[in-house]
Amino acid sequence: MKHKLALFFFICVIGHYGYSQEVPTSVFANNQGERKWMIYQDNFRALYRVLYNEAAEQLDKRSAYVSSIQTKAGWVAYQQGLKQKYKASLIKFKKTALNTRITGRLEREKFTVEKIIFESHPGFYVTGCLFIPKERQTPAPAIIYCSGHSENGFRSEAYQRSLINFVEKGFVVFAFDPIGQGERLQYLDETTGKSKIGGPTAEHSYAGIQTLLTGTSISDYFIWDGVRAVDFLATRKEVDMKRIGITGRSGGGTQTALIAAYDDRIQAAAPECYITTFKRLLQSIGPQDAEQNPYASIKKGIDIPDLIHMRAPKPTLIVTTTHDFFSQQGARETFEEAKKSYNALGAAENIQFAEDMGKHQSTKKNREAVNAFFMKFLNLPGDPTDREVNLFREEELWVTPTGQVAGSLKGSTVFELNRRYHSVKNSPPSSVKDKIKETAGIHFERKLTAAVFTGKFSTGAVEIEKYFLENNKNDYALPVYVIKKTGQEEKDVVVWNHPSGKEKLLEEPLLMNVLNAGNVVVSADLPGIGELHDSDFRGDGFVRGVPFNYTFIANLVGKSISGVQAEALDLLMQFIESTNRYRGATVSALAEGTLVPAVLSCAIFNNGFRKIAVLDPPPPGSYFLETEYYDPFLAFSVVPGSIGLYEWKDLLAFSPQTPVKIFEVKNKPQSDNITQPEIVDFLRK
Repeated sequence: MKHKLALFFFICVIGHYGYSQEVPTSVFANNQGERKWMIYQDNFRALYRVLYNEAAEQLDKRSAYVSSIQTKAGWVAYQQGLKQKYKASLIKFKKTALNTRITGRLEREKFTVEKIIFESHPGFYVTGCLFIPKERQTPAPAIIYCSGHSENGFRSEAYQRSLINFVEKGFVVFAFDPIGQGERLQYLDETTGKSKIGGPTAEHSYAGIQTLLTGTSISDYFIWDGVRAVDFLATRKEVDMKRIGITGRSGGGTQTALIAAYDDRIQAAAPECYITTFKRLLQSIGPQDAEQNPYASIKKGIDIPDLIHMRAPKPTLIVTTTHDFFSQQGARETFEEAKKSYNALGAAENIQFAEDMGKHQSTKKNREAVNAFFMKFLNLPGDPTDREVNLFREEELWVTPTGQVAGSLKGSTVFELNRRYHSVKNSPPSSVKDKIKETAGIHFERKLTAAVFTGKFSTGAVEIEKYFLENNKNDYALPVYVIKKTGQEEKDVVVWNHPSGKEKLLEEPLLMNVLNAGNVVVSADLPGIGELHDSDFRGDGFVRGVPFNYTFIANLVGKSISGVQAEALDLLMQFIESTNRYRGATVSALAEGTLVPAVLSCAIFNNGFRKIAVLDPPPPGSYFLETEYYDPFLAFSVVPGSIGLYEWKDLLAFSPQTPVKIFEVKNKPQSDNITQPEIVDFLRK
């Protein structure tokens, strides 16, 4: 009897867990439970993997070429080519009047401080302080100090310590606020005195996306501020223009490297806690905020070590810590590579490397290494010891009365500069098509190798088959639903991909209308969406939850989010075309929201859709130039460089045989009763 009861209990348990439970909706889970396919445990990282693989391939080609350079002439030619590519995007800027003004002075025993404002562009104010030692050479060497991502700019205690040490050793020091920091907030809330967008990296990235979409990078504005800072020093009789140095840590290290690579007047540069390689950066913490990403840099063949090569043979000190989040391995590899160009140019002693135990910080040992470096190469003998100094209160170093340019002077912002330098122009359709693939970085290279069926489930009168699609690159598997009405014969196919993922379609009232018309709906989670969304992905370019760090890496390699998604759609179309039960069926598309550009980009090159219904399309590109506080979600999928080149509507002209109709569903009254039948009728006719 006991054995019979045990057997009965066992059958009940197995029956409950094996057959009665709710079937999981993930295509990577079988119908018996939530256990997922082992090989695709990290498939949700598809978007980053695609972009990283592209970067790795391009960087490997660059490294192979650099390794082949063996002569001085070869390095000189390589350096000249780098400079031509690197400087090209700044041609749009012209040197205008600095209109420098001194707004105040501070006295210390060993130095004075002048509070400075100048205009790097007309009406675009740069705030800074000029620290002048009372005992100095005439003229004296000068150091430009670039601040990292501190909200108060160079007034941070850590930065003050370094720059006051410099000035007390006899250097003239000019420290200025980067864009979006200190007194230069771009999105000032005058009520709170804080940014409406967030901290420094959010300010940089929010303004940077608007810049990126026009075909350039906000790093251009950062570099130009540095160039004009050198111009300012040239107006000062205290400064020896043959002995200009530049340094900074973290974001200040980025600015140091970028500015010093551009401006040949800078004799000595010491970037701190930034230098690595793009490969190690992308392998570890990923792409950083907007100003650290010159436009399409990797695609152009420019790696971080090239910022050093462009300076050769001028003195450069790479300053690092062993546990920095900027890969120390990358820093060491950069140093080893940089030595090749310096050796070839006969200046081996001019490339140096400082390393100390520590995290992302400025250590005493490293500060003293920087002091010694500048003393040697800017010819200022003295004691490099880092000493305790008296710091200023933050407000003491304010240059403007309110502590913000926007509150005191109402100057221009990056948003306004973008409008000044990048007006929207309508390009003729005949000149656009060839540029779309290149600008969006679309390459239809993946070939479907298998469509793997993983089960099905039902909800109400709807039955859903689950698949994932494998491809010859083996970089990710595409999750797919085939959705149909239970018991209904399949006639035609509608490809409908939802911006929030394929599961979201099951909640859409329109779905039943489409199915009732005899259609089967095929839907995929495109990279970055649904089961291909990485909820653990983090970056310093997140604005209101939108992960712009993806956009930054995409642009570095000459791709785009919508381009990657268009490539995934091509894989989905291969699945439909290879499925016997859809032979002879017509295939139409519902392109929705931010996925509209991806669908249309796929359509114009593959011409696989009989009709396309466009639902709630995104705004035109001009929206991002004309709207200061744009919706970050709308910007995420816009192709960098497309604004002024083409609009999503321009894509319609390249499929003249494919009827397209635009439906505004969300903002239309009674849309459930009116618009849905109109959409179904359009697809049916």
